Amino acid sequence: MLNQNMACSDRIRLLDEIGKVDFALKDLNLYLDTHPYDVQTIESFRYYNSVKKQLMKEFAEKYGPLSLDYVTADVKEWSWALQPSPWERGYH
Repeated sequence: MLNQNMACSDRIRLLDEIGKVDFALKDLNLYLDTHPYDVQTIESFRYYNSVKKQLMKEFAEKYGPLSLDYVTADVKEWSWALQPSPWERGYH
């Protein structure tokens, strides 16, 4: 039970971090739509984009991919369809 609680806690932590970084990326994107030459903001966007990619990769390795970009295609089964949907996992 303790390991399940720890896994649930880690899963929630990762989802929370992904959500925060994704929000920052959307905000930076909106700003860059009106300030396309702001080099400092472009660098911030690149940084947060790399952070999101790393978090998404970590989540996919532990709990399954959140998007098709992180599906492992070199396996003999299509894990995207076989994994439970987020609402079926029993995590809160």
